[in-house]
Amino acid sequence: MVKGEHMKKLIIGMSSFLILDLYFNVITHFVSNTIIQFVGLLLFFPLASSVGKLNGLQGLKGIGLVFHHNWRKHFAASFVMGFGVWLLMYSVYGWIGKFEIIGIQTGGEAWWALIQVMIGFFLGSFINDLITRGFVINILIGKLPPMFIGIISIFVYALDDFWNGDLTILNFVFSLILGCSLTFSFYKSGSIWADTGIHFGLNVAYGLFYGLIGKAGGGLLLITEGAISPMLNTFILLSFASLLFLPVFFYYGQSKPSMLANEKAEEI
Repeated sequence: MVKGEHMKKLIIGMSSFLILDLYFNVITHFVSNTIIQFVGLLLFFPLASSVGKLNGLQGLKGIGLVFHHNWRKHFAASFVMGFGVWLLMYSVYGWIGKFEIIGIQTGGEAWWALIQVMIGFFLGSFINDLITRGFVINILIGKLPPMFIGIISIFVYALDDFWNGDLTILNFVFSLILGCSLTFSFYKSGSIWADTGIHFGLNVAYGLFYGLIGKAGGGLLLITEGAISPMLNTFILLSFASLLFLPVFFYYGQSKPSMLANEKAEEI
């Protein structure tokens, strides 16, 4: 009877993850209208609340959306880490000739590019974090050792990232490395805002050059693409993904592990 109950919860949990993940990625990858896509992303939150309650969690709070007393501090510090390391990476790319900055967007186009990058990447980063870390970790808490839960979350994030690129060994390894920083910040702080700050920061840096749609010059900066060897490109990408872990470790490493910070939290 107990085994049957555990199996039922496992099936519900896996099905719930697939529902949330498919909903989010269908909206972001197969809906081209910006307004409809934005509304669809907002509707994710009531869906996630219902799915969370179905799994015995406290709605959105149960999957990590809590405003604890340090959430602004965690978000800001993590944003600086993600944005700073990724901007440094793009500076290196520019220096070795992967692209050249030839100008900057002005007027209405600049504002539209900025709005798309800030809103689009914030919602995308936040929702992805709620699914691959907030939901996955919270349904596993108490069932497995914290270290195993973190590893599972990292692998789920890496496998899920095929939506944003080719399902290649390189992309998988890159996502595993990046997932270590994102999951570690969540694990040590208990705050979804800690890993969303990192995620959002590196996406904003990317958006300055490629915009929300991932096209060269589609962001605030106008660029022309150059060429570097694939091996050098891979080395730089993996090196900076690894480098990101250093500030994350030094900033959050002294904190006592806390998968979910419920103290002084306001339920959503």
